[in-house]
Amino acid sequence: MCDTIVALGKATRDGATLFGKNSDREPDEVQNIKIYPRRQYKAGETVKCTYISIPQVAETARILLCQPFWMFGAEMGANEYGVIIGNEALFTREKPSVIGLTGMDLLRLALERGKTAHEALNIIIDLLEKHGQGGNCGYRKTFLYMNSFLIADAGEAYVLETVKSWWAWKKIEDFWSISNVISLEKDLDGVSPGLIQNAVKKRWCKNEAAFNFRRCYSDPIITWGAAAKIRECRSRDLLSAKAGSLTTADFMEILRDHGGRDDFLPFKHGGTVCMHAADKLVRRSQSVGSLVGKVTQQVQYYYVTGTANPCLSPFYPVFGPGTANPAGYLEGSAEYDGETCWWQSKKHHRKALWHFPHAIKMIQPRIKEYEQEMLQSVEGRNAPLTQSTIDKYYNKARNVVTEWGAKLGDMPETRPGWLYRRYWESYNKLNRVE
Repeated sequence: MCDTIVALGKATRDGATLFGKNSDREPDEVQNIKIYPRRQYKAGETVKCTYISIPQVAETARILLCQPFWMFGAEMGANEYGVIIGNEALFTREKPSVIGLTGMDLLRLALERGKTAHEALNIIIDLLEKHGQGGNCGYRKTFLYMNSFLIADAGEAYVLETVKSWWAWKKIEDFWSISNVISLEKDLDGVSPGLIQNAVKKRWCKNEAAFNFRRCYSDPIITWGAAAKIRECRSRDLLSAKAGSLTTADFMEILRDHGGRDDFLPFKHGGTVCMHAADKLVRRSQSVGSLVGKVTQQVQYYYVTGTANPCLSPFYPVFGPGTANPAGYLEGSAEYDGETCWWQSKKHHRKALWHFPHAIKMIQPRIKEYEQEMLQSVEGRNAPLTQSTIDKYYNKARNVVTEWGAKLGDMPETRPGWLYRRYWESYNKLNRVE
């Protein structure tokens, strides 16, 4: 379960495009920050995606991915041309195929091949029609679904929503958000042949004039269980409240949102943009990585948490021209490794579960202080991001979490129920988190 937000120049304070996304996956699915260089390929080469191979192009762009450690693609990323894409799972009346390109494959391929948002939109459509979508997208549990995409650059943004090899899209005028529900209804700028006709044939609508994408194709039960409409409404309300003056800091705060609750408890409250897992049946997903981008015609800025739980994690800058990951950054994998950024923070986050709301009230003012200084330093110069700046703020962000984590034992405890405790204790045992 995920949420993705975008605001174009008319909705932001300084005319930039702003983009944000939480990637909600299984609670112990490590998500690494990956930078892939621009590359050239010989004619006839293929690229092995998650489940199938397809023809490779002559050249791929330099890209940034927030990438689950085991897969080819990713739910969010950007490229050197300022194209940013986020992907969402959709649950529809049509059942997913067991083989094809995953939504995350499509996202990576579009970033590698597209120089504008419109070009990336058409690349996904072309790949979808040629190869179809499908395959297991779950880490430990099988999880198949259709896909939607929010695609943006410095001047434009599009929402693209898909069912099988069919698709529909709309150009965004000011701001938009997508969650795990079809967001498009009758307001479509492009529709694939067959999408509407299939709905009429299956009597999901009376005729083509009555077609409503959301009403015709949504699976109501799974969509309701994902609290997708609740999260979609919340993110839209937060964007609307500041439309015309939205900033990078606002997007970071939206990704941390707990529904406006000051008394938020992760074992009690669900259906929030910042998602917390609580059980193996309904609330199985957790925000395991977050990305915010700010793009103009002149400069691009990208920020990631590199960790789970944006409510407890500072953002730091990445992906300047010619830069690499921060010095000392190590990728994580299946088992706990305290030397890696993701697992080091995750250990503190799991300990904090027994100290809510005190833990969150202690760290968030410190995060806000750090991010105010970081954003002023990074964006105040209106210049490209440097490696020294990336290294500096990565270390500062990690120190915020480390210093807070060392104080957790002194905070009052909030004891959740037995089932919730068992749920997280089982993950600690599985991941060997002590």
